[in-house]
Amino acid sequence: MKVAHFSNFSPHRAGLHTAVRDLILAERSAGIDSNYIDYGSDKDCTYSRVWLKDGIVETVSPDWAYEADLLIHHSAVPQRIEKLDKSTVMYLHGRPEYSFNLDWMKRTGCLREEMHRITLPRYKRFITFWEEHLDYWRKLFPDTKLEKVSPPIDIESYPIEGKKYSFKSEENGSPNILICDMWREDITPFNTIIAALKFVDTYCPNAKIHIIAVPVPGKSNPIIDPMFGNLRKTGHLGKIATVVSDLDEIMRASDLMISPLGIETRVILEASALGLPVVAGTKNPLAMFTADPRNINDTVEAIRKCWDKIKKYKINVQQIVHNKLIKNYNLKKTGIEVGRIYEEILGNK
Repeated sequence: MKVAHFSNFSPHRAGLHTAVRDLILAERSAGIDSNYIDYGSDKDCTYSRVWLKDGIVETVSPDWAYEADLLIHHSAVPQRIEKLDKSTVMYLHGRPEYSFNLDWMKRTGCLREEMHRITLPRYKRFITFWEEHLDYWRKLFPDTKLEKVSPPIDIESYPIEGKKYSFKSEENGSPNILICDMWREDITPFNTIIAALKFVDTYCPNAKIHIIAVPVPGKSNPIIDPMFGNLRKTGHLGKIATVVSDLDEIMRASDLMISPLGIETRVILEASALGLPVVAGTKNPLAMFTADPRNINDTVEAIRKCWDKIKKYKINVQQIVHNKLIKNYNLKKTGIEVGRIYEEILGNK
């Protein structure tokens, strides 16, 4: 079976890219001939970027798709390929409310595109990685074949032992608290930052809070720069960055991570692989402790419990976090799940 994935190749810049890369590895582990086809940021898809490399996954020429049995839509599929009328699968990477807000705020037609695709006969399946999203998509896309598969994670790419980031002396704290989920229209780390600051004020005055993937200064919203300027006055902020290429090293140097989200996002998967304990939104399956991210006091209490456990059982906590991940997530599991779906579409071809 040959499967062609279409997506934007962007290592260290997008969780979607890394999910696609690991999905390809998962499919290969199941014996599927799977490849990555990229069109960069060209809206008209008039050129492709070939032989870009991320680990053992490289982009290939779009011509490879002519021989593929199945097309996988993550982002742009060029018109000349769509005209082949091949069976296609679309992965629903975005959170449903985020997709809705992108349309509602007229930033991009994300949800409209998805609603258009469900009307096309060649789109045989729509797949999400999160059980929590199925109810949303089932209501939005009635009579559409929806599937859920386990999020792919190449655990071997994230060893617990490895290079650690060296925080500057003025950035380093005890504990080092990391916040690094992206800012999106449906949820931001705003409340998480405030809860972390209250935790530091109340329990750990020597802690530092490191925030990765903040909006680009001066480009997203005029409130961002003065807001962080005021928060700096607390003395509790450490490293602040937009996009980084060494997030794994920063995670190894951190003591715990906080996320407002209740699903296993890409950064939570990677943090868990690295043995970094996570405090996250209610019922997050990989978090060590959870709380409603909009309830500041409950989040503070969850952070306190997590830090107390880390101080008492640091080495064991790392292994517990790592083992929890590998018990339920791995490339082989995802590969088997998607392989069954693809075989059903193709009639065991």
